[in-house]
Amino acid sequence: MKTITIRGIEPDLDTTIKLNASRENLSVNQWVLKALKQSVGLDRKRVFKKYGDLDSLAGGWTKKDAETFLENIKIFERIDEEVWK
Repeated sequence: MKTITIRGIEPDLDTTIKLNASRENLSVNQWVLKALKQSVGLDRKRVFKKYGDLDSLAGGWTKKDAETFLENIKIFERIDEEVWK
């Protein structure tokens, strides 16, 4: 791994970095690496939270359940000509 030295860190920036690192229970080095990765797009945060609460329902239908469902929703495939005049 490479080592990089950054000069010219102003007191306000130093304080902010240390405060953020402390809040996240990280060392200053860990926090700066995390911030750098995020800023250049190497450590993108998920936009949407991943859920698994409906996983048990996926693929849970029998063939007969699926056929019954498809039969019951056929009415929605018809166009009511009176509505579209």
